[in-house]
Amino acid sequence: MAKGHIIPITNGKGSKALVNGNYSVTASVNGYDNATIEPSTEEISEGVNEYSFTIAATGTLTLHVSDDGTEIGVPIVGATFYRCDAEGTTYGEAVTSGDDGNAVFNNVPYADDGTAPNIYYKQTASDGEHGFTDELQTITMETETHTIEIANEEAPSRNINLTDANYDGLPIEDGSITLTSE
Repeated sequence: MAKGHIIPITNGKGSKALVNGNYSVTASVNGYDNATIEPSTEEISEGVNEYSFTIAATGTLTLHVSDDGTEIGVPIVGATFYRCDAEGTTYGEAVTSGDDGNAVFNNVPYADDGTAPNIYYKQTASDGEHGFTDELQTITMETETHTIEIANEEAPSRNINLTDANYDGLPIEDGSITLTSE
């Protein structure tokens, strides 16, 4: 008689004592398409103690970036975001806002019933004329598609002083300084 071995997974890891043999694999992961578990069969072998599986999600998270954080604000082109884990480690490719101000993460987990998963992300760049927070952000995905409004406010004006190095405090009458972001 076939016996199912439920392996609890926490932060992507789990363990269970299993005898050698062939197993069919199913998943019960809230927010993911459980039918996408790969591989769907696995041979547990003597001396092999690490096995890896993948599962896909189908949700869409849109980050709409504007100068005032509203859907009617001026869209910000070039705002860059990464998906992260709860500690802020980045995963996958960056998404960047286009002409409409939207940066879109495809294939994110969601759950419209039960416990919805937390999605972590952080912004790493803007358009060079607007400020942003690089702090880790989180959203609970309770629907398949979700849009978040994000403000990238105009950068504040900064006062720059240039004085003569040999005559303390003597202002330089004409010239320019170039600051290039790194």
